[in-house]
Amino acid sequence: MEENPPPSQPIPLFLVVARILIVSGTSFAAAAAIFFFLGGVWQVGLPALGAALLGLVLMFLVERAAQ
Repeated sequence: MEENPPPSQPIPLFLVVARILIVSGTSFAAAAAIFFFLGGVWQVGLPALGAALLGLVLMFLVERAAQ
């Protein structure tokens, strides 16, 4: 006999929205950091890089909360 796994629960809407916003914000901040670093504007590039790293941490925390 073949056992079927239990059906998965639907993903809550707030989790979907949080993922979209975090991924969009992280990619925008990383692109801005690269842009400013290439332009030699370190004073703006470093906070943008910090925002990108913050987005990675937030994504990790949201994924942990989803489990």
